[in-house]
Amino acid sequence: MPIITLTSDYGPERFYAGILRGALLAAVPDAKVVDLTHDVGKFSSTDAAMVLRSSVAHFPKGTIHIIAVNTESTPECPHRIVRIEDQYFIGADTGTFHLIFGKDPDAVFDISSMMADFDYPTFPERSIFVPAAAHLARGGIPELLGRPASLVNPKNVLKPVYEDHVLTGHVVYVDGFGNCVTDIDKNLFREVGTGRNFVIVMKTSRSDIRKLHTSYSEVTVGEPVAVFNHLGLLEIAINRGAPDKGNVGASGLLGLQQDDVIRIEFAR
Repeated sequence: MPIITLTSDYGPERFYAGILRGALLAAVPDAKVVDLTHDVGKFSSTDAAMVLRSSVAHFPKGTIHIIAVNTESTPECPHRIVRIEDQYFIGADTGTFHLIFGKDPDAVFDISSMMADFDYPTFPERSIFVPAAAHLARGGIPELLGRPASLVNPKNVLKPVYEDHVLTGHVVYVDGFGNCVTDIDKNLFREVGTGRNFVIVMKTSRSDIRKLHTSYSEVTVGEPVAVFNHLGLLEIAINRGAPDKGNVGASGLLGLQQDDVIRIEFAR
């Protein structure tokens, strides 16, 4: 049974997702169509990449992922099929593909000139991505849809830097609970920290974090907490949000946004 996932920024307008699901099932009746999320930030390739990065390891080889975010094909952002670690990704080359794994893909195919099965220029997810996914799901090879190519937008990935007892990283994703995922992974933290005391510096000193926990509930409700999540990335959260402040989460309560700098100071 072929598996096809959908990731989009449709939000409440999810009938678009319903159209995609119907068209996929009409073309490949035995397909399993999985909605990863339709709540990606509007036009946010970075959010889409983080969703997929969090999810693809849980899907079997051969899974096909449709990325319905920033889908208009332009010379700067052409339509592509990308194969990474035996899974396929279909979307516009906005930088998302490189961000999913932070490395070059195994293969790239240009489908910008692929013939649409419906004349929907404003809805390429339906007219281009669905027939491409259906072709792959039926066992077709991507070479029949487009020529081998390269990524136009191999997006530069910011990486944490350790210097003078300070590890500096960035918020790479803010989820629907206001939890802030950073690009600092557990191995790097352990390598540079060597078991020393530390402080994760927040915008106000009373919110500074000086200890790691394994779950949110290890701190009082409404208090900041730092954990390593299922991806092994440092995540800053508020246990059960902040009930007395509208459950705004770490993003709202601590004033953290995507791309903000995260500074960890280790004892000398």
